[in-house]
Amino acid sequence: MENRFGVKGSVCNNVFFTESTVPGAAVLQHLSVEISRQNANLTEVKERLAKQARSLGATVVMNFRYGQKKHQWWELVFTLKWDTESWHGEGDAVKL
Repeated sequence: MENRFGVKGSVCNNVFFTESTVPGAAVLQHLSVEISRQNANLTEVKERLAKQARSLGATVVMNFRYGQKKHQWWELVFTLKWDTESWHGEGDAVKL
């Protein structure tokens, strides 16, 4: 953990991730990813969000949330979800 912009967080691919709101920051765009493999991990979620953030010119993802969710039975039958769970992550892209 490190402190930047008055909040604690971590860095992935030169993008600062924090679960907090950075005071005075203006949101460029809300970001969201889902990885349909339960053997994925938090680093993959952050890498994908960091790539999206950098493409917008953002240096921070604030209000970062992540987790795993179980697929519904119909998702397994009617979509290309190979595992029973997915990793997901979301946050707000900010340029500071």
